Amino acid sequence: MPQFEQVSVFGSLIFWSIISFGLLFFLLKKYAFPPILQALEAREEKIRAEIQESENLKKEAQNLKEKLEKEFRGAHQKAESIVQMASSEAKKLQEKTLSETQAKVRQMQADVEREIETSRNKLLHEIRAYTAQLTIASTEKFLQKALDDKDKKRLADESIEEVIREMEARARS
Repeated sequence: MPQFEQVSVFGSLIFWSIISFGLLFFLLKKYAFPPILQALEAREEKIRAEIQESENLKKEAQNLKEKLEKEFRGAHQKAESIVQMASSEAKKLQEKTLSETQAKVRQMQADVEREIETSRNKLLHEIRAYTAQLTIASTEKFLQKALDDKDKKRLADESIEEVIREMEARARS
């Protein structure tokens, strides 16, 4: 058979291919693989640090939420005590004084509710900012893909809305 007549040529070709491969593997193992492995380990460590930072931000957001709820309860108790005080005052005064006192109580309650709403909006805005930063940073780091401003804004808005829905659901519970 004619294809087996050139075995001596193929034999030396196979021998030199194995030697070349072995030499190439040795050079790669000695000079190329260590920097690649270092880069992979550095990236893994960076990702772990970012995950830890993400968890810390989540805990901070939870603490802010609890603080907001505590302030809300305190303000609600304050409003209730104001209403009770106004009621006892109203019982002692004449009909005219009663209507004036009730008007003052309503105004004070509205002010407290506006103050609560302002505080809530401020904290939600801060949470949105933290969440947006976290979402953008995490998305860019994990995907290693450059996003344009439109995609960043969309991803941030979606994440913020999800966090707000969860917070409102917990607040209702």
